[in-house]
Amino acid sequence: MRTSRLLIVGRGSYLAREFLARHADLKARAIDHAQVDEDAHYDGIACVVNFAFAPALHTSEYDARLDVDARVARRAAAHEAHFVMISSRRVYAEAAQWKASEDSSLGGADAYARNKLHIERELAALMGARLTVLRPGNVVGYEPIPGRQRFAAYLQNQLRETGRIRLSVDPNVRRDLVPVDFFCRVLREVLVRKPGGIFNVGSGAATRVGDAASWLLAGFGGGELLVEGAGGEEFLLDSRKLGRELRLACAAGDVERTLRAAGRRLARDATIGPRRRA
Repeated sequence: MRTSRLLIVGRGSYLAREFLARHADLKARAIDHAQVDEDAHYDGIACVVNFAFAPALHTSEYDARLDVDARVARRAAAHEAHFVMISSRRVYAEAAQWKASEDSSLGGADAYARNKLHIERELAALMGARLTVLRPGNVVGYEPIPGRQRFAAYLQNQLRETGRIRLSVDPNVRRDLVPVDFFCRVLREVLVRKPGGIFNVGSGAATRVGDAASWLLAGFGGGELLVEGAGGEEFLLDSRKLGRELRLACAAGDVERTLRAAGRRLARDATIGPRRRA
């Protein structure tokens, strides 16, 4: 299958870095959010994906001045390029979070979800069939990035800094954890084939958060798991459309393999941990 020239916006983001590292064979140009209004970057581009998102839109109501997706999409439309938006499973209504399919009811329990949904709708009106929206679950990989609050990073930062993991939710809470390698494979296929529409990106099964923490500890070679909370949000995406239209599905056991590998890598780098103390 032939590849197209691609533009990656937000090259400093975790997912952009992971994608570029895994798929260096693709003819891609990568820029940061400060360069999105420079028209020359879009010359000869057939497909654009944006990873940049203004931090203020996580907690504040929509402000068009902060909408990087819209700025990039307008440039993409002017160059007749396809646009890929990285949205979120959080756009689904609270009651639809378990086994949500692409046509499930939408909501927005917080500013982040409402902003993502607003942007999806604005881009659909602008781009039409030249738009692909990806709604992933919790993407997990090796990500001990200081200050990052995503699930895997939250656990890894604790383990690296203290040698233990404190869970603030019930360990039996189930969530759709998506290996970063699988997410990147999905994104590659979308960028190459440019299908229009919305796709959930899930692992096909829910993972207990206690199991996720235990796999990370096992890879790390030890450490302590403390449960300090009860309850917690559960979610699972219906990702069968990926299989029907793109022939993609996450392999059984990939979540466990990803987290064990992250634990092993963390142990090599950690300043606190069983292997360093031994």
